[in-house]
Amino acid sequence: MRLIINIGICFMVLVMATQVNSFVGITWGRQQTQQLVPSMVVDLLLQNKISQLRLMTSGYDIIEIFSATNISVSVTMGNSFMYQANRKDLAYNWVNDRIKDPINKGANIVELTVGSEPFSNTFLKKASNYNVVSVLKLMRESLDEMGLGYVRTTTAHGMDVLNHTKFPSEADFRDDIKVQMIESLAEFNRTGAPFVLILFPIHFVKDVMNYTIEFAFFDNNSGFKIEDGNITYTNAVELMIDSVAWAIKKAGYGNMKIMIAQIGWPTDGYPHANIRNAERFHKGLLKFITSKKGTPMKPGPLDIYLHSLCDENQFHKIFGTFQRHWGIYEADGNPKYKIDFSLQGRDEFPTQAKGIVKMPNRWCKFNGDTSNMDLVNKNYDLACQVSDCSQLEKGASCDGLSFASKVSYAMNAFFQKNKQEVKACDFDGLGQVVATNPSETNCEFPIEILSFQDQRVHNGMILRV
Repeated sequence: MRLIINIGICFMVLVMATQVNSFVGITWGRQQTQQLVPSMVVDLLLQNKISQLRLMTSGYDIIEIFSATNISVSVTMGNSFMYQANRKDLAYNWVNDRIKDPINKGANIVELTVGSEPFSNTFLKKASNYNVVSVLKLMRESLDEMGLGYVRTTTAHGMDVLNHTKFPSEADFRDDIKVQMIESLAEFNRTGAPFVLILFPIHFVKDVMNYTIEFAFFDNNSGFKIEDGNITYTNAVELMIDSVAWAIKKAGYGNMKIMIAQIGWPTDGYPHANIRNAERFHKGLLKFITSKKGTPMKPGPLDIYLHSLCDENQFHKIFGTFQRHWGIYEADGNPKYKIDFSLQGRDEFPTQAKGIVKMPNRWCKFNGDTSNMDLVNKNYDLACQVSDCSQLEKGASCDGLSFASKVSYAMNAFFQKNKQEVKACDFDGLGQVVATNPSETNCEFPIEILSFQDQRVHNGMILRV
């Protein structure tokens, strides 16, 4: 089959290992300047024995590639697309085109998530333009009418749907969205859907609660803990889950299952965001999941999705530039650190992506001319506005570079994003293309990979996938 795949923005969640009544998965985002070829990603996932997939968009442009695999698929209707299904006829058409049609072509779609954090503070203004629960019900009705009752329907929410308090037992949904949240819970309960939760411990501990960063790790080496009645919390993950569990219980749905849709640790762009901490966090997290002990409020196995498969240098940052560095893999398909997807506790790197083609060994760097610093600063700012300079942030991997080296880093990021076009290294005569790697200790000046579309042009034909 010849399949032309549009390069769009989508997120995927892929289940890596399955236990009794629980699983561990991983998200995949494609917000990169040069993206991995989808067929290579499928191969990578199969090598790691990943058998289930969750797209954080409908994935209409790539979903057919999974038809020839044994991968089960979950899809998402993004917040900005809800207007496409706010009437019965529109909802029916959306389900027919984005779910039923791919199923008829061989895709195994098992779940639909309607909205991602629609009631979070960042998106609430947009969410007011539509009734999330109404759209959720319309999608459920359309699925049932098409004989697709087995496709689950739910919505994903972040931690800021809560009024944050120190103690989980005092947590409740924010007053401004409580009516909508209770209505959502009623629909989840009616259809047997889980409450889908997004967790980012590094952000919660550092920015929301201002606790010691050690509290974000399961092997917390500090003496910091939170005592809530007769329950003691020594890590943020259990505290976060139980805070949501208390809010759900107060709404009258104490038995509702909670599923973790995203959880992970960034490796750059932020203090404490590095490879060592990411490996440590995931090691503790997977040990906790394997124990199947759950939390005080939710004992037993938990379903989680690790975030994410690879870095995304075009991700629209909300909380900070570290959000471009969640990847367990580099954008070129190389694993950053050891993690055992099989949940056997093995000390090893995951499988490396195969078939990756990098651009030539060429970099762009600052020629050192400081006679006009206004011009230098103008080009420095321009390069970082257009490309990814998150590694230069305070506390990030390249924060210690000299000013001249930071300018070089920014110029190279712009140069690589523009596929190494010579004119993209001009910068009013301040840039120069070099064949010697300008990377410095702890700071790599990257070279982009050839994306799916690039390789099609490079080979002079449509790639068969």
